Order: sequence, then C-alpha cells, then structure tokens
Amino acid sequence: MYVSTRCLFKNFSLIWLSVSNKESFVETNKFPKLTNEIKEELNLEKNIEWSMSAFLLESEGKKALFDAGYFDKKDNQKGILTRLEELKISPDDIDYIFITHFHWDHIDGLIDEKDNIIYKNAKIYVSKEEYNAEFKGGPPDKIGLQEKIKRIYKNQIFQFNFDDVLPLEIKPIEAFGHTPGHTCYRKGELLIIGDLIHGEKIQFKYPEICAVYDGDESKSIESRKKILKYAQQNKLFIAGHHLQFSNFGMYRSFHKNQ
Repeated sequence: MYVSTRCLFKNFSLIWLSVSNKESFVETNKFPKLTNEIKEELNLEKNIEWSMSAFLLESEGKKALFDAGYFDKKDNQKGILTRLEELKISPDDIDYIFITHFHWDHIDGLIDEKDNIIYKNAKIYVSKEEYNAEFKGGPPDKIGLQEKIKRIYKNQIFQFNFDDVLPLEIKPIEAFGHTPGHTCYRKGELLIIGDLIHGEKIQFKYPEICAVYDGDESKSIESRKKILKYAQQNKLFIAGHHLQFSNFGMYRSFHKNQ
C-alpha cells in the first residue's frame, strides 16, 4: 500500500511518496456545499479516500521533491524520510525542492524535531506571493512554522515569478486560492497540482465545491476550473498531494473522463 511507486516519462521519472503509513480519509462534512443529492449521485459515505503525499522527480541526474510532507510525532512516523530510506536516497541527495504552498503538512518535513535543516544541499523554490503571505491557524504546535522555515532555510530559499523557468525546465503555474500563492508545476506531460483537489470523487466533477481548507473560496474555484481545463486540453498526467492513496496520488487518464 505504501511502497513508493515510480512512473516513467520520456526524459524523467516521478515517484509517489506516501507521507503516512496508514490509509487516509477525509470526512465529507469538510465540503460544506456538498448536497445530499450529490452525495447520493456519487455514492458517497461519511468518509472519502484521499492521501497525504509528496513526489520525487528524477531528471538529468538530479533529484527534486515537490513538498516535504510532515512528521507524525504522535505515531512516531518520519513521513517521506521513511520512503526515501526505503529507496536508499539520503536527504543530502536532494538537489531541489519545489514548494506548492506553505501549509504545515507540506513543509513540516523540512526540519527535524530540533529544528535542524534536513535537506542541506537542496535549493528551495517558492513563489513570491506565497513567500510573502501571512498564515494563521493550523495545529497549535505548528503556529509560526512558516516563518521558522523561512528563517532556518534563508540561504537556500529562492523566490520566483510565474514567468520564470525553474531548474529542470519546471514551469510554475498560478493556482491561487487555497493559499495566496499556491502553485502548480508542469514538466512535459506531468502536472503537479498540490492542494488543488482535496476530494477527487467530488471535485473532479464538481470543481465549484470547496473543502474547508481553501483560504479564498472564489479564487480556489476559479483556479480549480482553470487548471483542470488546462490539464484536459493538454492531456496531462496529474499528480496531487491529496489524490487517492489507492491511485498512488496520481491520475493517469483524467482527460479521458471529462
């Protein structure tokens, strides 16, 4: 279930990294505008499957992470570090980390329990809009995590504009709404969508339905519709941080189902 899964593309590969060692579900009540009629139509129960994921891209002899997940101290889990160990990859082998957004479950895995840098050799890329955003809420022990990460990694963080071409020919794409600078990333036929989708059973068909995690509902809906249409038109392979764990966080034929 949690074995890292590799997908091969023409000039690179993508590996799904499960942050958790257990099955993950989100309650349907986290989607406030989900009606009973839609629940019945989609045959939804109280909980729907999702995942807590990160991704490793290998290209041109380099290794790049898309987000870093989090540590589950309650269950003594080391997040994606466990997956990397299984792959015999050291954190020191990571060359780049592309951040989709600064929510705690995507950046907590950048530092250890003593606030030490884990990825000592990685250059970290984040949009200027996300870097400069203010974040509130989250678990009590994660308050201020964003500023802590920026301080600890100050010599390794690079802010980008959306017309920049990033290392490994990664193209950043605006997907604002979930957070002020939420970013999708494209490489070839691959599209990393971050937290654009929290419930694929709902939001692929009804992108106008938001989860409570989206900061700006109207912008989230606009971005979700825009990015899903873009993926459909370009027949892209989607990888998302909360897509279903039984799909390894990936959706190979999204465009064929629209």
